[in-house]
Amino acid sequence: MIEWQGMLLIAVLVVLDLLAINLICKFKKIKPEVRRKMFHMSMGLVMLTFPHLFKSALSVGILGIISIVFFLVLRNTKLKNTLGQSLYSVKRKSDGELYFVASVFFIYYLSHGNPILYSIPILVLTFADSSAALTGKKYGKTKLSELNEDAKSLEGSFMFFIVAFMLVLVPLLLFTEVGREEVLIISAIIGLNVAMIEMISHSGNDNILIPITTFAFLSTLMNQDVITLRYNVVILLCIYILVRISNSVKSWSKMALAEIIVAGYLTILLYGLYAIIPPLMLFLTVMNFPSKQESEKDNVYNARIIETNVMIGLAICAFVAITGMKEELFALYSLTYAMHLTINTFVRFKYYLKLSEGYSLWLAYSKGLVFILLPSIAVQYIVFKSYPVPPMVLVLASCLYGSGYLIMLERRQHKKELINVQNGYIHMEIVAFFTAIVGMLEYISFIN
Repeated sequence: MIEWQGMLLIAVLVVLDLLAINLICKFKKIKPEVRRKMFHMSMGLVMLTFPHLFKSALSVGILGIISIVFFLVLRNTKLKNTLGQSLYSVKRKSDGELYFVASVFFIYYLSHGNPILYSIPILVLTFADSSAALTGKKYGKTKLSELNEDAKSLEGSFMFFIVAFMLVLVPLLLFTEVGREEVLIISAIIGLNVAMIEMISHSGNDNILIPITTFAFLSTLMNQDVITLRYNVVILLCIYILVRISNSVKSWSKMALAEIIVAGYLTILLYGLYAIIPPLMLFLTVMNFPSKQESEKDNVYNARIIETNVMIGLAICAFVAITGMKEELFALYSLTYAMHLTINTFVRFKYYLKLSEGYSLWLAYSKGLVFILLPSIAVQYIVFKSYPVPPMVLVLASCLYGSGYLIMLERRQHKKELINVQNGYIHMEIVAFFTAIVGMLEYISFIN
């Protein structure tokens, strides 16, 4: 049943909110970023009413589609400078309002009516994000961003952590039966990780990354006992140490390091401890065997490039967390990181070691095979007492070689390699192509 009355009420509140902020700005000079955050926070408070207003995810979904159309019209018509002035007077490009709408629907759907699982992610998005942005603008002195990354400061990120910590702590203490030590650990883990996620976000995608990851952390950690939660703290510390060791050659920016830590912890949380092996091998070996060359000493990879290397693997982790298909998807999951290692190694060998294309391809393929794909088959046997059937192993090996071959063809027209996010997305597209092929084959095999 579609709840039209609730939908109409929310639509009216959105328009009234925009009008009210515009009216305030006529009498008081308010910076564009502050205006946008005023709308962000007021709408976040309105979204907190959804579990009480709506009983159907369908109604929230329809409202979401209507809202996205409304914001697109607001952005691309003359209304941008009138009704939409509060949202679109900032100079930076952002799709934050669209991500905000999508995140509310996803959290509503995933929480299944649980007010804690719905409210805490929305609260963190509403207040921690806004506090970080406003603190960073006014007091941010210690810059964390470099290499064309979005401007972020240590002061803003610290404020995010404090506010997020409290927004998780207080509701869990007041409205759940979770123990006090458990609440402290959960709040600290979520505050730290989501602060790093906000730090590495760009183009407004924090409006979906913050609530979704807060929900993932919260829904998983709330079901763990205090001993397991202590282990989580140890795991986070170990990931940090391993990342520092693997960055001994100074290949990654500060925000890239944060992205690797969060990706590693999310992988373990969503999939399992053993699932850290493929991405760990990628980051430990990509700039080794052979070691970093003199011609690469100025190459530093930013958070956006790291994102292109972990995005598909994390998407599989999320799918596994929802479906529970850990054994069935482990080979495919491992293949994604093996392909990234093969592609990145080919580029290194061709452009920085000046090897021939054919030799670079075979060495890169061997590296992906030896360091990730074959060990992952062994891990699958140890953990699940199973391994891919021989025809599937052949498919995996062929796709691994195919990823190297495609990057060889793509880079043939380029005389030098540029370290930028555009090339990172090309690499990711190649990995996505072969991941889709293997995924379809595994699906066919599964249903038969």
